Amino acid sequence: MNDVSQLATAMIALVFTGALLFTGQLFIERRAQHDIMYATNQLLRPL
Repeated sequence: MNDVSQLATAMIALVFTGALLFTGQLFIERRAQHDIMYATNQLLRPL
């Protein structure tokens, strides 16, 4: 029973880690896209 508990805990940790990596990647991509759009708008705004 102890081995099953350890396996379940390890699986939960792996799922949690995968979810954090996935959401972190999405956040970084969206942040980079937002920064590029902001810089483009500041550079190309009418004088």
